[in-house]
Order: sequence, then structure tokens, then C-alpha cells
Amino acid sequence: MSNRSRLLMMAALVGLAVCAPCAWGQQAPQTQPAQTSTADEIKTLRARLDQLEAQQKEAEQKRQEDKRQADDAAINRALSKDAKDHSRLLDVEGFTAGYNNNRFGIQSADGKFAFRPWMHFQLRDITMDRQNFKAGNDQLDNGLELRRVKWGIDGNMFGTDLTYFFNWSTARTSGNQNVVNAAGTKIGTTGNSLGGVPLLEEAWTKYHFRDTPFYVVGGQIHDPVYHDSITSTRYQHGAERSLTGNIFGNADTFTEAVGLIFDPNTNIRTTTVLNHGMRSANTNFLDTGSSGGYNRYDYGVAGRVEYKVMGRWSDYSQVGAVDDKEPLLVFGSGADYSESGHTGQTVAAVDGMYGDPSGLSFFGAVLDRYTTHNFGIYTQTPTGASSLAADPAVAGRATNEYSLLFESGYIFNHTWEPYARYEYMRLQGTPAGSHNYVQEITGGVNYYIHGYRAKFTLEGKYLPNGIPLDDGGSDVLASPGGRGEFVFTAQLQLLL
Repeated sequence: MSNRSRLLMMAALVGLAVCAPCAWGQQAPQTQPAQTSTADEIKTLRARLDQLEAQQKEAEQKRQEDKRQADDAAINRALSKDAKDHSRLLDVEGFTAGYNNNRFGIQSADGKFAFRPWMHFQLRDITMDRQNFKAGNDQLDNGLELRRVKWGIDGNMFGTDLTYFFNWSTARTSGNQNVVNAAGTKIGTTGNSLGGVPLLEEAWTKYHFRDTPFYVVGGQIHDPVYHDSITSTRYQHGAERSLTGNIFGNADTFTEAVGLIFDPNTNIRTTTVLNHGMRSANTNFLDTGSSGGYNRYDYGVAGRVEYKVMGRWSDYSQVGAVDDKEPLLVFGSGADYSESGHTGQTVAAVDGMYGDPSGLSFFGAVLDRYTTHNFGIYTQTPTGASSLAADPAVAGRATNEYSLLFESGYIFNHTWEPYARYEYMRLQGTPAGSHNYVQEITGGVNYYIHGYRAKFTLEGKYLPNGIPLDDGGSDVLASPGGRGEFVFTAQLQLLL
């Protein structure tokens, strides 16, 4: 009870006490018992007032205690929920970490920042038979190799419009390096232990101009020429890319470039880049012939256009039909022109791919390489095919080389996938005694343990006329005299 209420009641009691005798005096003579009765009533009322005040205090204390207990219960529930969240996610200042959409990742609660690591592992057992290689005898080799051990990160920053991608591979072999004097003359060799050393493959960032179909990309990227070379090695039919991709496109075709992408998310998209020429990965800014320069070309320009007849673009990120949700048909065409002084090279490609939810897939391509050079055949180096050795047969004149490719596969029960590939390449400037055309017939089967993330491959390749150059990526070696060559591969692939 408030002080004001108590005062009002006391005033009423006093008034009653004062007025009561007056009223009694008008009606009858005042007596002592009446005064005693009035005093007792005042005492009774006062006691009742004290009782009500005590009850009000007790009720207020109970209300405050109930509120405190409710607050404690709410805090305990919040702490319990937070502990449960921490048991499955790391939540620090709005960032979460976990496994989502088959990927590990760390990202902010609003999705503006994301960091996703990944790993790619390929273990192979190779058996190679080069027929009549030495004095009428075959050469038979067998052994294990780590074809790929890669790791990388991708994600976005400051929003979903700014994305990035970085990945490294490991050097596969050690070897020797030449030691030269100031004049560039070889004076000796020294061993190196590069096996297992990280090598940068891709490093790019891409920005999307909001509410437009335009993106800019810059860094070390795939040269946008040929679908098989652009597609990650994680999502290929066979154990390895095609010979065509390795020789004409220089394996993974990494190059330093800046470019503009037009992608309205409709049926067409294009990419145009300015690069430092094909095979310019991990080089400095200096041009050919500059002191300290390692680039084979002074500059290059490249571009690709793709047209989707039907299907989803997301299913076009592979060479095959794994987990296709609807029929897909895409045609693409790309080209790269790289120049060094008066020497230039143009590589152009036209390709098409069909995939079906039933598991059936087809891929075909035609590539052409026109070169004005004095170099000769494109031979294989640890980083891919490159023009090294001069050949009098083509010195001082232009050469034109081409390749045809077709491959197909069919997945049974989302698990087993037999596939086949045929390639025909017409080369120029091949070494004396070798054939200037190459045929490859490949057949194999994939067993998808868990899609591309855990896959086992058995594959056999036959080159009826051999090949005039080494292609270490495909595990084929030069066979002089056009003699046949068999390569058998068993490969385990794991992705994280």
C-alpha cells in the first residue's frame, strides 16, 4: 500500500473518530462505553491496515522472485542452445564452420565472407608396353605414381559478387638443372629435389558488376579455348585428359591473364582475355628475349563463346553426365593467338557435349593449330607441350596441324560407367623415322564409390602407330618408327 493511500485512510479514520461523538451528541448523551468502542474500532482498522500493507510487501517480493527465476531460466535456455550449437558448429563473432553441400567451409552468418578448402588426390598404377622398342624386343614398365596431389581454397569476400580461387599442385619429379655462366654457356649441371614441391596452378579473383551480366577476372586462369582443357581434372571421363588437350592445349592451359566475362545466365556466355601467351604460367612481366624473361611469347589474346541448346549450365562443368538432372546440349568455340616477334601461333577449337539423366554422354571436338615459326614440333616438358627443338623440315615456313576427338560414356545405376575415346592428330615437323599422325584408342570403366569424390578407374590405351613425342601427363612415351604402344592404368581418385 502506498504512503498516500495510507494517509487517506488514516484521515478517514480520524475524521470518523472526530465526527462520531458529535453525531452521537445530537441524538443521545455521550457515554464512556461508546468512546471505548470507537477506540477499539480504530485499533482494529489500524491493525487491518498493517496486515494489508504486509500482504502487499509479501506479494511484491514474490513477484520479484518469480521474475528473477524466469530470467535465470531464460539465460539457462540460451546457454544450453549455445552449447548445442557449438557441438556441431564453430560460432565465433557471427562466423560458422561446418560441412554443407558436400563441402567444408567457414563463412560469416550473412554469407558475405566464405572460405572453403579442398583437396584432390590421384594415385595410379601404370603398365606400359612399347612394341619392338629395342632390337625387336618390347619394353615393359610398371610402377606407381602420384599423378596429382592438389589442394586449394575458394570463396567470396565483402559479398557474393567478389569471388576467388587458388590451388597448388605438387611437382612430380626431381631432376637436373643446367648451370650457365654470364654468357649463357652451359658449364655444368646440378641436382634438384623438386619432387613434392608446391607449384601454383590457378590464382584468380572475379568480380561481378551487380545487376549486370558482366564479370571481370584476373590472375592465373585456364586459357578459354577448349572445353576438355578448361574442365577440372576432377571431373573427367578417363584417368587423364585427352592427348589432344595435353599436346594442343598444353595440358591444363594455365596462363596469366585479365579478362571480361559476359554471362546473362541465359543460353549464351562469352569470355575474352588478354594474356601473356600460351604456356605463360608462373612467369614474370618480361617479354621474350628480355634479360631475366621466361615467357615464350610477348602477348596473347584469347576468347570463347558457348551456346546452350538445353539443360543446366551447372551440368556443363564436367566431361560426362554424372548426376545430370535434365538433358544437356552445349556447343562451344574458342581460340588463342600468341605472338613472339615475327613468330605467331593460333589454336582454335570447336566442341560439343551432350549429357542425359539416364547417364549417357557424348563429347566431340575439332582443334587446329596454325604456326608461323622456326621451332618445329611441340615436344613435352615437365610443364606440358612446348616448342623447343628446331626442325629443318619446317624451318622458315608455316605449319598447320589438327586433331579430331570423340568420346562417350554411359553410367549404370549411378555407379558403373564404361567409356571410350578415339583421337586422331596430324602433326608436322616430327622427328625422322616417326609418323606425323597419331591415333589413340582408349577404353575403360569408372566405379563411382561416392561420385567424383571417391572414384576408381581402370583404363587401357592403344596407340597403333605410337607417338613421336613424350606426353608425361598421359603416361605415353615416344615410340620411334611408328611402333605400337599399350598403356594400362588403374587409378584411385579422392576429393575433399
